[in-house]
Amino acid sequence: MKIYKFSSVLLLLFLLTGCWSKYEVQNINYVSAVGIDYVEGQYNIYAQLLDFSTVGKLEGQREADEPPVWIGRGEGISFTEAANDLYSSSQQRINWGQVSAILFSERLLKEQKVGEVLELINRYREIRYLTWVYSTRDPLNEILIATPFFRLSPKASILHNSEQNFRQRSILAPVRLQNFVMDSNEKAKVSYIPELSVRKDQWKENHKPQEPLEYSGLQIYDQDNYYARMSLDEIKGLPWLNKHTVRIPVDLFSDHKLVAVLVAEDTEYDIKPTTKHDKAYFDISVKVKFGINELHADLTEQELTRMAEKKIEQQIRETFQIAFENKIDIYNLGESLFRRNPSAWKRIASGGTVLNKDSLRTVNVNAQIVYAGRYKISP
Repeated sequence: MKIYKFSSVLLLLFLLTGCWSKYEVQNINYVSAVGIDYVEGQYNIYAQLLDFSTVGKLEGQREADEPPVWIGRGEGISFTEAANDLYSSSQQRINWGQVSAILFSERLLKEQKVGEVLELINRYREIRYLTWVYSTRDPLNEILIATPFFRLSPKASILHNSEQNFRQRSILAPVRLQNFVMDSNEKAKVSYIPELSVRKDQWKENHKPQEPLEYSGLQIYDQDNYYARMSLDEIKGLPWLNKHTVRIPVDLFSDHKLVAVLVAEDTEYDIKPTTKHDKAYFDISVKVKFGINELHADLTEQELTRMAEKKIEQQIRETFQIAFENKIDIYNLGESLFRRNPSAWKRIASGGTVLNKDSLRTVNVNAQIVYAGRYKISP
């Protein structure tokens, strides 16, 4: 009986399955960002690999040397073939589950190849929908190799951690992959991709020039259609009609001289669409609360608010006009009409837009100064 029990237990040990598909963490290459280009009929994929031992450091701990960043490039007639080209020289297994940023070249956008790339990304189970999506006109490897200050991991750069920069200067909101896909598939909505560039003339470590990343504009891309690029100077009105805006600086001038610097920290907006003779018109109202950072002239609170209201209205109208000339509904005004009156939108829309040169009718800005610093200001 004892021999029978012993034989049964021994047989069970042989029948147990082992972890044959298990991979040790140190034997896997984790891709943290992907850059995609399209050159002469070939997809070029750039994979950024990070040493994750430099990511999880104790608070205040710095690296003595620059964190290593590995950039690999594969090419092929399809996205999958380009990825397989990367595998050919990868010394270890490549894992795509840690990708937190996807970077499209301007050339890829203009060739209207984003749809093909997204089709594979959305089908592939490892890449997550919450990754950040960007565009660039710079060489992809220069963007992927850029590192932040104090020899921190590239995970602390704008490419992977864009929200921190946006909270301090809300000029251009970062975009998640899932939001870009949803917006680009909406008939009444225009989607955009933030553009990154390398800044080469602003920062130095001691006397050594540093080249960090910065926002330089946005690319408008919708349903496999490339529209145009808009610079930061051309989209100054965009933050006032963005629900995610946190903080915006506003410089006020009189006779070409700086008289005050205000900072908006609380913004609200509302869009009211109307139709008349099969044309769409929109009335925009914006409420802004300001703090005063600098005051270089003897101005009253009423004068400052009037100047701020005029400046904001001017920025909103100028951005609308520039975008309209490129057939872009930069504020998604048409969406507000589509949500409230879809039948009117379908009747008016031609070429995917309901806008005409007079569509932006009124812009009513209500500015309020709630913080004047340590100094008093005349009401």
